[in-house]
Amino acid sequence: MKKRKLAALLTACVLLLSSFVGCAQTTEEQSAQTQEQTTAETTEEPAQEESEVETTEQVSAHEGEWTFTDSLGRTVTLEGELTRVAPSGNLAQQCLFSMAPEKMVGLGSDLGETAAKYYGEIADLPVFGAFYGSKANLNREALLAADPQIVIDIGEVKDDMAQELDQLQEQIGIPVVFIEASLVSTGDAFRTLGELLDCQEQANKIADYCDQAVSEAQENAASIPEEERKSVYYGLYEDGLTTCAQGSFHTEVIDLVGAVNCAEMENAGSGFTEISFEQLLNWQPDVVLLDTQSMVDAAPTDALWKELTAVQNGQVYKIPTEPYSFLDQPPAANRIIGIKWLGNLLYPEVYDYDMVKEVQDFYQLFYRYELSDQEAQELLGQ
Repeated sequence: MKKRKLAALLTACVLLLSSFVGCAQTTEEQSAQTQEQTTAETTEEPAQEESEVETTEQVSAHEGEWTFTDSLGRTVTLEGELTRVAPSGNLAQQCLFSMAPEKMVGLGSDLGETAAKYYGEIADLPVFGAFYGSKANLNREALLAADPQIVIDIGEVKDDMAQELDQLQEQIGIPVVFIEASLVSTGDAFRTLGELLDCQEQANKIADYCDQAVSEAQENAASIPEEERKSVYYGLYEDGLTTCAQGSFHTEVIDLVGAVNCAEMENAGSGFTEISFEQLLNWQPDVVLLDTQSMVDAAPTDALWKELTAVQNGQVYKIPTEPYSFLDQPPAANRIIGIKWLGNLLYPEVYDYDMVKEVQDFYQLFYRYELSDQEAQELLGQ
């Protein structure tokens, strides 16, 4: 009897102890679950705050009336965020397309079939023509119909430019600004344009690329001894006998990579000059660069051109020109890839680039176009 009572008592104790253990486990599970929920909620809150910060950063820095002082020292009054922009000239047109195509309301000049391939729907925008200068043919009706908030010109400073832009601004009743851009200051021009149009993120990506290409070339060129620097002739058009003199705005790429523009001419200015073949024969460049494939193909058998040492040595090359020349025309951001191309062509051991990859990267960033390997190779004449 006593044994039965003792067994019953032990059984009850075991059941009671099991109950306590089960409660403890349930409490621990509930506590862990609560802690997980709290951690998840805490993690979600910063994400929400980060999203709010990103939204705030996208707000335009320009509200109400504000002023902008351009590269000529002209102060122009503007209103609110600039979302409708007209380019004056090819340089501004190209820079705007690279950075903010959605803000463009027209083109400074017709793109042509080749460039239109890269510009997509932008190629269908109205063409305004040249805004000022000796070749001015502004279509004022088309410009006013597009209703831009601002006209932007980019490039080389010219004589009387400030006065001409003031007159243009008064005539059309639209603010006009100028941003100076040489080859080495292309990055600065993009940064200025980015601040003007509230597109700093894209502007800085492009500007950083430009600055790196320029600084690499400056460093590489400094490593090339004077006696090893190659002389280069830059020939244009069907006969190849149009060029630009030393010091020209149009031949900056040649100078930057550590080569020498052979066209030494007095009083030639910075524009294009027709020369005789006798002049070219007298210069005897190490390398000839031409912008037409027909001239490159004809040179080896041409009665005159085959007298050039460069032709005899097979040092005649076609400049890539799609959608724009790698060296010039227009003398804009298209020249940045020209730095790498010409450096690699003349001094491959110094400018050690995979040019297929380089042009693919450049076209994606500047033209928003994905070049295939085949397209890149064809462009490079490989």
